[in-house]
Amino acid sequence: MPDRDIAASDWTEQDLLTRQLARERLAAAEAETLARLQALRAAPDADPAAVGLLQRRLDALAAGRAALEP
Repeated sequence: MPDRDIAASDWTEQDLLTRQLARERLAAAEAETLARLQALRAAPDADPAAVGLLQRRLDALAAGRAALEP
């Protein structure tokens, strides 16, 4: 396979995710996950494994967002 010389960058400013935007996206995902977790916990037949998975996801999202704080 021959080497290709790309004259133009394929990166644009729109492709770049700022730390602020990443924090905002993580916060939105965290809020959504928390709502799902609360709804699941309120269900009388909540699957403990599903609750555990959502709690782990929530914890990971919070940790990721905290790591991006200035």
